[in-house]
Amino acid sequence: MLSTALLAALGWAAAGDVAACNVPVFRYALERWPADVYRVTVFHRDDLAGAQKEVAKALTAASESSANLAVAVVDVAKELPPYHKDTWNLVKDAPLPAVVVQYPASSQTNHPLWSGPLTIENVRGLVDSPARRQLAERLQKGESAVWLLLESGDVAQDKKVADQLATELKRIEKEVELPPAAPDDPTMSADVPLRIAFSVLRVSHNDPAEQMFVRMLCGLREEVAKEKGSLVFPVFGRGRALDGFAGGQVTTELIENVIAFICGACSCEVKSMNPGVDLLVATDWDAALTGQAVKDPPLPPLISLSALAAAGQTGQVAQATPVAPIKPPASPLIRNVVLVLLIVVVVIGVLTAALTLKKRNR
Repeated sequence: MLSTALLAALGWAAAGDVAACNVPVFRYALERWPADVYRVTVFHRDDLAGAQKEVAKALTAASESSANLAVAVVDVAKELPPYHKDTWNLVKDAPLPAVVVQYPASSQTNHPLWSGPLTIENVRGLVDSPARRQLAERLQKGESAVWLLLESGDVAQDKKVADQLATELKRIEKEVELPPAAPDDPTMSADVPLRIAFSVLRVSHNDPAEQMFVRMLCGLREEVAKEKGSLVFPVFGRGRALDGFAGGQVTTELIENVIAFICGACSCEVKSMNPGVDLLVATDWDAALTGQAVKDPPLPPLISLSALAAAGQTGQVAQATPVAPIKPPASPLIRNVVLVLLIVVVVIGVLTAALTLKKRNR
């Protein structure tokens, strides 16, 4: 049973005794647990050209800016490193260039999340979606957890689960209290209110814009993928999802146990010893939490397969919208050194003037 496995994991994590503190788990995770990285490998033969080259650049740019993914671009015409050979076997018979996306190594999920052709449509779906933007926004505003409801398509069942979640969460919000602060608690610096708050975010199983996200959720565990009805995933921190459980298993006890873990004192600060898998979300968490978030450069325009083929024949390709480089802020060390030197110069000038005046008075 999915709920049994989840409760067992929560009970084990709560029993941990490593570096305990009284900061709530959801807040500690939001500030101190960087999102684990999804591994993306782009396989191609010889040099990438045209629109495909731009798509690969956009994918790499996303990994370097805000999305928690690591991109490797591999030319199969050359000798493959050993660590790429197993991944290559997944797409070696597919048209190139091809992409393989794998869950974070920490998830211990052996199967890949997705594999397919390198197109801007696929890259967009992998990196971003409306539901994930809402998810990140709610967590960044201080919600303790967002309860993702992956709808089954059965309107009556989905409504029943959504209503039950909303009712229970509203009740528990008023009853749960934050752990009392302790003198040795680590400093929390995010510009986000510390509060108990929950919400339900419904995601349609058939939404074209969410297909990669749906696949990501359903692939977290084999048991999840086998479920036919609605699924519920509690998400906290920087997009860390607990194992999903079937909507029919939603009970007051289950919800209370999940919330007791998420809102309880962080009994184990070591992230890997806590349950959950980080979702792939394109957001700069550190910047957002300190009020310094900036918009990411846009991905190249959408290119259909037919347009891509035409571009290859004519040599004309759609180019990514140029983005003016952002000038990095001056280093604090350099700034401080300059200030000290200016102060020294002023002091020397004042002393020199005083000595000169003193000599004249003699």
